[in-house]
Amino acid sequence: MNTRAVFEMPKSQARSLPVPSLEAGFLWEFMADGRTPARAMTDEAVRSMLPALYGPGEILELGAGGDYYKRFIREGQRYATSNLSSGCDRILDMTRLALDDDSVDAIVSIFALEHVYEYGTAVREMRRVLKPGGRLLLVVPFLYFYHAAPDDFFRFSFSALERLISPLEILQRHSLGSRGLLISELLHEKAVLGSKRGPWARAALRVLALPFLVASLGKGDATYAVGHARLCEKGWPTR
Repeated sequence: MNTRAVFEMPKSQARSLPVPSLEAGFLWEFMADGRTPARAMTDEAVRSMLPALYGPGEILELGAGGDYYKRFIREGQRYATSNLSSGCDRILDMTRLALDDDSVDAIVSIFALEHVYEYGTAVREMRRVLKPGGRLLLVVPFLYFYHAAPDDFFRFSFSALERLISPLEILQRHSLGSRGLLISELLHEKAVLGSKRGPWARAALRVLALPFLVASLGKGDATYAVGHARLCEKGWPTR
């Protein structure tokens, strides 16, 4: 199957998508113990780049933790989640995708690659199954907490990720967060993430973190990023 992937958004427009950033309105959510800064920043990056994957083909999410990002998709767009376990639309092993070469229009993988010990094999599999012109939206952690599901093996620096996804063409590259966002992430303790502090103590930590979060709005810094996001496109095979 050698049909080229087709998208509504041309490459030139995909290159000029707005830079994702947290808006001031997130400060209220932060103080109300909503999403963590890292999750909110990741969500903004995904929302910014997902439209570049819209088209008549299907978007396949690899390593999905449920249907969280499926809910970001516009109505009518074909989107399938996958993982090794049940609870997703398909059961797929990221290191041995049971899919034909050049058969997938678009792939999404968000905070999944760190859970795959053979992560290089997983990325090669993504490149293999993407159609020529197919696109990949990849988000990986850098300065991020240990989160076994069931295992958590790796973190990816800016330069490591650049090498890993080569030779895919990068249309968008974003470092998620900055020093201020990282500090506010560390101070945002949540009971669901294992914090033993009471609600008032956790609220006091968020008050302490607020100036750092305010200072981080609209900024990205690869040195202190909680993660990195890439929007890539597969070219035609060279003869």
